[in-house]
Amino acid sequence: MSRPKSQSPFEILRLGADKSFVVGKSKLIGKGHFMDAAGNKLKHLEWVVQSRHSNQLCALKLLSLFYEHEERWKTKKLSRAAQDLSAVAFSLWRAAFLAEKSGRRASVFEHGKTFLERVVEDNAISYPQDKKSFEWTFNYYTRNARSSLTILHQYWPGQVPMYVGKKRNAKDRWDYCQSILEQAVCGFEKLLMDMNAEARRVKAAAEARTAKKQRRQTVRGITLAARAAKK
Repeated sequence: MSRPKSQSPFEILRLGADKSFVVGKSKLIGKGHFMDAAGNKLKHLEWVVQSRHSNQLCALKLLSLFYEHEERWKTKKLSRAAQDLSAVAFSLWRAAFLAEKSGRRASVFEHGKTFLERVVEDNAISYPQDKKSFEWTFNYYTRNARSSLTILHQYWPGQVPMYVGKKRNAKDRWDYCQSILEQAVCGFEKLLMDMNAEARRVKAAAEARTAKKQRRQTVRGITLAARAAKK
């Protein structure tokens, strides 16, 4: 779909390097301009859509690696990595819905208290409760992601970059974790390809040794038969 002439940032939501989704102009217009609240909301929703899209593409790539190399992921060496990669992908997927937060300590505390009240009072939690307490739940999910990324780097430093802690706003924190996840998935993809190449090399070498041994046995058999025939 080609880009229309209008360049309004709220008419096109970029969903990939070569794709775009056209949405209609908002009716919330004041004196020829988007109202500030509407503009901020649309800007946030644009970020949410793009972020979920990039996260699900990464999750899909990870899932394809699980399917293609299932037996390797089940081994002691890689099973923990599979768990942590899945944990990061899910945590960031959920957190993307919750990133419209202020980060104020009082708000985080109040949302955490409300969330805990629902746990105690209702003995059940689902997405609406996550969304209502977003100041706290966003931190919960991104900290889960950070914890798993830290563990992954500890055991797989060649595949997973180190998480460098510093002060970031909510969306920058999400983008940073997502970037590390994408690099980690690419790193494990290369690792699996290298492992498969090494397995093929070892197999070919073993087959070559077996073939060489069989040739020697064949030659020895012929030689012994020839000597016996001369007697």
